[in-house]
Amino acid sequence: MEKNSIMAKLSSLFFISLFLQAALFATCCRGKPQLQAKKDAARTVPFFLFGDSYLDVGNNIYINTSTLDQANFWPYGETYFDFPTGRFSDGRLISDIIAKHANLPFIQPFLQPGFQQYYLGVNFASAGAGALAETFQGFVIDLKSQLSNYYKAENWLRQKLGNDEAKMTISRAVYLFSIGSNDYMSPFLTNSTILHNYSDSIYVGMVIGNLTTVIKEIYKRGGRKFAFINLPDLGCLPGMRIIKSENNGSCLEHATSLAILHNKALSKLPFELGKRLKGFKYSLFDFNSSLRKRMLHPSKYGFKEGEAACCGTGKYRGVYSCGGKRRVKEFQLCKNPNDFLDLVRSHGLPKNHVALFILGDSVFDPGNNNYINTISRANYWPYGETFFKYPTGRFCDGRLTSDFIAEYANLPLIPPYLQPGNHQFTYGVNFASAGAGALAETNRGFVIDMKTQLSYFKKVEKLLRQERGDAEAKTIISKAVYLINFGPNDYVSPFTSNSTVLQSFSKEEYVGMVIGNLTETIKEIYRKGGRKFGFRNLGQLGCVPLLKILVPGNTGSCFEEVTELAKLHDVALSKALQELEINLVEFKYAMHDLSISFGERLNNPEKYGFKEADTACCGSGPYRGISSCGGKRGVTEYELCSDPTEYLFFDSSHLSEKGNMQIAELMWSGAPNITRPYNLKALFEA
Repeated sequence: MEKNSIMAKLSSLFFISLFLQAALFATCCRGKPQLQAKKDAARTVPFFLFGDSYLDVGNNIYINTSTLDQANFWPYGETYFDFPTGRFSDGRLISDIIAKHANLPFIQPFLQPGFQQYYLGVNFASAGAGALAETFQGFVIDLKSQLSNYYKAENWLRQKLGNDEAKMTISRAVYLFSIGSNDYMSPFLTNSTILHNYSDSIYVGMVIGNLTTVIKEIYKRGGRKFAFINLPDLGCLPGMRIIKSENNGSCLEHATSLAILHNKALSKLPFELGKRLKGFKYSLFDFNSSLRKRMLHPSKYGFKEGEAACCGTGKYRGVYSCGGKRRVKEFQLCKNPNDFLDLVRSHGLPKNHVALFILGDSVFDPGNNNYINTISRANYWPYGETFFKYPTGRFCDGRLTSDFIAEYANLPLIPPYLQPGNHQFTYGVNFASAGAGALAETNRGFVIDMKTQLSYFKKVEKLLRQERGDAEAKTIISKAVYLINFGPNDYVSPFTSNSTVLQSFSKEEYVGMVIGNLTETIKEIYRKGGRKFGFRNLGQLGCVPLLKILVPGNTGSCFEEVTELAKLHDVALSKALQELEINLVEFKYAMHDLSISFGERLNNPEKYGFKEADTACCGSGPYRGISSCGGKRGVTEYELCSDPTEYLFFDSSHLSEKGNMQIAELMWSGAPNITRPYNLKALFEA
């Protein structure tokens, strides 16, 4: 509703100063806070956010609303994230910048599936929301509902930390509010007659009254530090200036007068609360003055345009059409959101654009299993503790090999296919599912098997053709790199379950079934236009901690029965790829020899910066080989090392981020003796 009016760079330049000066985060620990551990929770300052699209980081992706209140499509997110996140911006929002300066990670949307980690705070904001329940009712999460969601988060903290520690955590937290814009704009954007029933001062009083109630409720529960953002001259925003054609582009004065009344009342509110509520502290940022200065004198602040929006249509680009997913499908987009040049940008792909499509298992799964009914998940602490500072669903303390490869290819993090709201596939997408195999029988019912992942790819290919046209879609598909990893679960599951499959087939026959399915998937992608493929073989699969504990006597030896299957697999895969290269025109591939890279790190960990290559960082039992990391898989007790960078393995069967990075580097630019006949860098450049 109000989103098309905000210049992209505002959310990354001048919102920060007052919040930093106000020292509401003053009790925060120095350095980077560690996520979720109780001892760290006692030293951090959580950040809770309430409001509208100025602060919504994606909650509206997960509710039944219209595209008017969603921003999960291009060009939203185009600059910083390189893909739409649900934020109404080309990049980060106010809250993201403040969190960064407070040494906090991105504060996650409360409604994000699989996210229930509130030690560092959470974001409740909803685009289109108001302080009044009637504002865009049924399409947003109003302020009262946001408060009820806060109650749930607070109860979670009490359950996890105990009442005393939760009380201290809540009192240390900062509560940021940006609310009111939609309450005052909606009467002009809809058929509402509410302003006919109340005087302006009474209506503003209703908005401020609801906000006051919410603040008091949080205070009653222990909140003490509050921050507020006042309203801009609402009638001067691009979307409001075009409402009345007779105004000839002038500001809509009635909307601006409501904002002025609101700001006067808001300036008095925290002052009065501070007199009555013991320990109440606040910061009030004058957004109104800051924005007005930049609209009147844009060049002084580094902008070339202060009146028109970067994205939209019509005068001032005030028609709410950005992205073409709303009523008006045509839209204009400036070349540089930081400058706001009044130019239309081509909607074609960047020159030399190469997408990355990923199929596989937990080696590559960035969180698809968060969205299916399975126990094979990693969406809880301590997974994600180092790089992301929260669990994403990756089986790692940080990034996966595929994440690093995307980075080397100048791509954003490739999102999981099942992530709600993810419908932008020009950079690629990740179909991988932890526990998946090339055989449908492998962990059936708990994973997304290879055949299903292939069906998802076919849906994406069809969507690309519908959205981009056959010619451009063909270019995307043919230039893309397909990163594939299947096999480990097919060979491990017979030994970790009650399967009798190896009694029915010889080892060679069983491996042949795996390679046969994998080969057919490659051919299907090739038929759809795929030409460039990346693989890694299995190496010493029996040497992961999970399998070493199966060796009687815990001698430290590897589980040779699995390693033998892996060796047969590697020989067969190499032969199959060579045959495909001969038989399929333009077929190119990169095969990384994990038996060399993994073997060297197992045998000489110190040479590669590791102190431990036999035992995992997280787990229990010998070698921490029991899959208990996080305590959510039956065995609740587990051990966790203090520094994952010292360990080759993070959990019982997955490498640490440091290990993943080293493998990724070799896959990307390794010499022919270790990645051949091409490396991934050569494929991306081909």
